[in-house]
Amino acid sequence: MSTLYPSGPGWAMTRPGAALAAFLRTLPAPPRLLGLGEPTHGVSAFPGWRNRMLQVLVEEHGFRSIAIESDAVAALRVNTYVTAGEGTLDEIMASGFSHGFGTLPANRALVEWLRAFNAGRDPADRVRFYGFDPPLENMWAASPRASLLALHAFLSTHGQAGPAEAATIERLCGEDARWTDEAAALNPAASLGRTPQARELRVLADDLATLLRRQAPELAARPGFWEAELHARTATGLLRYHAVMADPVPTPIRVEGMLALRDLLMADHLTAVADRERPRGPTLVFAHNSHLQRPRSEMRMLGETLGWWGAGAHLGLRLGTAYAFIALHWRSSPPEVASEWPPATLYAARDLEGLGLPESAGTPQSAHFPLKAEQVPWLDGLLLLERE
Repeated sequence: MSTLYPSGPGWAMTRPGAALAAFLRTLPAPPRLLGLGEPTHGVSAFPGWRNRMLQVLVEEHGFRSIAIESDAVAALRVNTYVTAGEGTLDEIMASGFSHGFGTLPANRALVEWLRAFNAGRDPADRVRFYGFDPPLENMWAASPRASLLALHAFLSTHGQAGPAEAATIERLCGEDARWTDEAAALNPAASLGRTPQARELRVLADDLATLLRRQAPELAARPGFWEAELHARTATGLLRYHAVMADPVPTPIRVEGMLALRDLLMADHLTAVADRERPRGPTLVFAHNSHLQRPRSEMRMLGETLGWWGAGAHLGLRLGTAYAFIALHWRSSPPEVASEWPPATLYAARDLEGLGLPESAGTPQSAHFPLKAEQVPWLDGLLLLERE
């Protein structure tokens, strides 16, 4: 494999405003969603550069939202804080993020900056915060109870008689802890996903979601409609996920299905964000490369290479040139500790033709997914970080 790196022209990120302006001019169309992917979680330089780029995109290019790989429902609390000041910073960092992302200093800095930027600004011009991950991880998924009850409450508040009472939802769901048993991912018999109660819940969730869509011309202008749509997607998505967890097929096939469903729901959430934000401005999307890249994603797991289509593949199909993707990459494997501001250079797709990238030390099994040469033609941009 070639070990060449792009040597020019590129744009040094010592002047991120000029670099991003030049990069955006190379795209075939203005993006509605601009993805920024990291090859692994937990390296401070990646969300550090995300924060710096967001500030430029907001202040100079009209971006008015950011979406990150975190629970979409929990993120509603973060958005209320950054746009309206409700709650305290400590409360929001503890309850508004999933996967432990609330403990990251860069995410705290992001929330602080968003709140400061939005303070005193016209509500229509405030920068919104979104999550786009379902409340699940590869080996567990939450109960659909909270989202089903929220959807039911919205419909009931606006005079729509749903197919069941809230008490029926509570009874069918039972205790939340019953749904989050991690053993279910590897043992379908431990999953609730194909029990009579789960089947009844899937029908009920579909009926509620259909009622919301059917009444959209009447309800779309009501406060909370967008959130009700989010809960409808989440509840139906979780129930599909649990059904796959309970499927008695070989484990690798079952896990591939779970990975694919998670990314499909991510794509559905991001499509809804793009539609909602269209009148206001583009959205910066930040997540793992495996979720945002256009090529098929792969991960070494259970002794096999599992493959699935990530959210970026779906977004590319749905949005075409309105979806663009920049990958973050180290010139060599990332150090265990790095500052938020290592030197970096931004390259456009035209700078990358015919160039490969060397494999770095990480592997998909270790949660570090370095770019591969065959993925380069699918990029719109590359943010190359240097060793300090």
